[in-house]
Amino acid sequence: MSGGKFFDKTGLMRCPVCGTAFSRSGNALRCENGHTFDVSRKGYVHFAPNASPSRYDEALFASRRRILEAGFFDAVIDAVRAAMPADAGVVLDAGCGDGTFTKALARETTFGLDLSKDAILLAARGGGPILWTVGDLTKLPLADASVDVILNLFSPAHYAEFARVLKPDGRLLKLVPQEGYLREIRALMEDRLRRGIYSNEPVVSHLSERFTLLDRRRMTFTYPLSAEQAEDFLRMTPLTFGADAGELDASKLTEITIDVELLIAQK
Repeated sequence: MSGGKFFDKTGLMRCPVCGTAFSRSGNALRCENGHTFDVSRKGYVHFAPNASPSRYDEALFASRRRILEAGFFDAVIDAVRAAMPADAGVVLDAGCGDGTFTKALARETTFGLDLSKDAILLAARGGGPILWTVGDLTKLPLADASVDVILNLFSPAHYAEFARVLKPDGRLLKLVPQEGYLREIRALMEDRLRRGIYSNEPVVSHLSERFTLLDRRRMTFTYPLSAEQAEDFLRMTPLTFGADAGELDASKLTEITIDVELLIAQK
C-alpha cells in the first residue's frame, strides 16, 4: 500500500524519539537524526516498537467494535461531534482503539493513535484516509501546535503532550465514565471490584491544571441486550480482567447502562 497519505502530512508530524522533522525516505518516514519508521503495507506507521504487550487484544477490540456498530454509543458520538468546532481540520484521536469512534468523527485530516498494535491493525482494515499510528501518548509523533481537536475517549491522557500539539485555541474533548457506567457488569463483578462510589472529579481536577474547562455534559442511557451483546460487553471492558473465561454468567446481563460525561476544554 502506498504511504502517500503520510508523506503528504509530514509537515504535521515530528519524530517521537528526538522531536525533529520528517521527510520521505523510500516508503518510510526519516527524521533529521536518522530515526526511520516504515509505512506498513497495511496502512499504518509503528512509532513505538519497544512498547510492552497490552491486555487490550484483538478479541477485546472486535467485541468493542460490534457494540459500537450496534448503536449503543450513537448518542454519545453525536454529542462529541456537536462539540467539535466546525472549522477543525486536523483531529487527533488519542487512544483510538479499533478506530470506530475515529471514523465516525473524522475530519479532513485525522490521526488515530493507540499503543495497541492489534487495535491499529483492526482500525486500518479496508484502507481510507485516516492516518493510523501505533504510538505512545507521552511521545506523540506530531508537530507543535499542529492539531485543532484532540479526542480522548475512554482513554488515559498526557496533558503536557496534548497542550504541546494543540493549536493556541485548540480544543480537547475527553469522555469519561460516570458512576452508573456498566453498572450491571459491576454488579456481576461485585466481589472482585473495589467498593465505594466512583467519582471522576480527580480526572477533572487534573485536566483543569493545564486546560480551561468550558463545559461538562452528562449522558445516561439504559438499553436491552441480546445474549451475544452481553458476551461482547463482558469481553470489551477492563472491568472483567480479573475474571476467568466463562466465570461470569452472561445470561444475567439483560440490559446495560451507558453513563458518561463529556468534558470540553480549551488550551
